[in-house]
Amino acid sequence: MKTPPITDERIFALIDAYGADPDAFPEAERADAKRRMTDAPALFAVALEDARLLDGMLGRLPDVTIPAALRETLIAGAPKAKKVDGRNGAGLRRFLPAWLPAGAVASLAMGILIGVNVSAPAAVATASVADEDADAVMYAALGFGDYSLMNESTE
Repeated sequence: MKTPPITDERIFALIDAYGADPDAFPEAERADAKRRMTDAPALFAVALEDARLLDGMLGRLPDVTIPAALRETLIAGAPKAKKVDGRNGAGLRRFLPAWLPAGAVASLAMGILIGVNVSAPAAVATASVADEDADAVMYAALGFGDYSLMNESTE
């Protein structure tokens, strides 16, 4: 299977990321990039000149040496990977996020709260008809009945 030719946008991205030297490009793209840059030198001239200037400025920066004590302190203070225990990762829990039970409880609480708040004005409005109708509206709002508010307009 033949790989598609490299695009000009990708070559500009390589120049931005790796600088003006095509030998610094990833090996898989290096030959195609060099070939395309040779075929159309004017297209990449400005980007290459900008990259050469930046490479020159970065080359003039002094090398930074990190003291061994600082390096050891940083490595020692790095977070450690958690060990997977057979008991903690067993069953369905290892596939479910930890917040799932809290989300389920919050969803249930919001559903009950909204159901009560929606049914309360309807219960007050129908309370003059009968207490049974108010109870039916409350149970229907909570999902335990099939009471329809459309019945009020048909009577």
